[in-house]
Amino acid sequence: TSLATAPTLPATTLKNNCYSTMFYGCTSLTTAPTLPATTLKNNCYAGMFFGCSELATAPTLPATTLADGCYMTMFMDCTSLATAPVLPATTLKNNCYALMFMNCTSLNSITMLATDISANNCLGNWVSGVAATGTFYKNSAATWENDGVVPSEWEVQNYSVTP
Repeated sequence: TSLATAPTLPATTLKNNCYSTMFYGCTSLTTAPTLPATTLKNNCYAGMFFGCSELATAPTLPATTLADGCYMTMFMDCTSLATAPVLPATTLKNNCYALMFMNCTSLNSITMLATDISANNCLGNWVSGVAATGTFYKNSAATWENDGVVPSEWEVQNYSVTP
């Protein structure tokens, strides 16, 4: 609980469960390490910052190809987190964002570029318990309905993705 500075994590290719729950309950951690990985495997970042209640800055998540459960519960209970990292993947995988931001009570800005959210439980309760109002930036090419994806009182704005 007293870890305040995270170690450097330079890996760009991850294995199944790599970094899963690595900083679970590190309530003194305020800034996440850089996460340069672009090749993800199942559950690789699952629960990585779960319960890091002082985490105010999320790392950039550059991967555009996801794996099952890769970000599941990653920031759950990070009550100081106000802005989500940009989520650049356009196709989601099973459980990939499930519970990702659950109970992030200060979270009021999310940019998600997914156009395909048909994977099983990919967004299950992912924004349950976030701030009552905020802004959701949605890929302008996305055709999915907002039902359950975006918090009901949040403003939705189109985000233009340039090739």
